[in-house]
Amino acid sequence: MGNLGGGEVLVILMLGLLVLGPHRLRVVIQQLGRLVTQIRRFAASFQEEFREIVDDPSLEAAARIRGEALQEALSPETPNSSMAAKSESDEDAEDGLEPGADTVG
Repeated sequence: MGNLGGGEVLVILMLGLLVLGPHRLRVVIQQLGRLVTQIRRFAASFQEEFREIVDDPSLEAAARIRGEALQEALSPETPNSSMAAKSESDEDAEDGLEPGADTVG
């Protein structure tokens, strides 16, 4: 019942008995019990549906494919292409050009 201890529950029941009377208090407690049961069932149903969605194998495969594509897109250049770019930069420096400057011809 959350953070309510036995003493607090007893005080609430005594106040309910004084305000509502014995017959009506019993009806209210039954209605509250049904409400709590419905809320628990709803929460359990929601959790089960959520687990089914999360554990869906087709979603896992799609996520794996997207993850691999993302890793490929974010991975640094291959060593051969970076070596070629470095050698072009070195040649430009030897020719007296700034690195990355366009050459004609």
